[in-house]
Amino acid sequence: MATGKAAKKRMINQHCSVCKKDFDMEVVDGGESNDVIWLKCPGCEGFLPYIAGGEKGVGADAGTEPSELAPEDLDSEERENAREYDESSEYEVDDVIYHRSWNDYGKVITKEELPGHRKTIIVNFVNQGKIRLLEGVT
Repeated sequence: MATGKAAKKRMINQHCSVCKKDFDMEVVDGGESNDVIWLKCPGCEGFLPYIAGGEKGVGADAGTEPSELAPEDLDSEERENAREYDESSEYEVDDVIYHRSWNDYGKVITKEELPGHRKTIIVNFVNQGKIRLLEGVT
């Protein structure tokens, strides 16, 4: 039986794409759905989805974590044909994208669908590492 104070807050280390930093973020109430964990960034105080395990992703093998992307992993043709990231566009696994704000190239490693029919892609960038980006925003 709990007495007095609430249980210790659960924290998960996550990168905030707004603050451009890694933080230990507090897990906030996820509502009805248990497939998405919501985190609160202590920097900008925004909320970010954290998908536990990524097992619902399309194109990722269960239990395998792609390694970091090195500059030499993308040849000049892939960079030349990279699509500029636009949150309203849709992407496929293995698409190479260019993120103008970060001046960085990355490869789409998985796709996810969040509650409310929102979609994200996880992109392994050369400099930024793995980042979750919105996809198909209308």
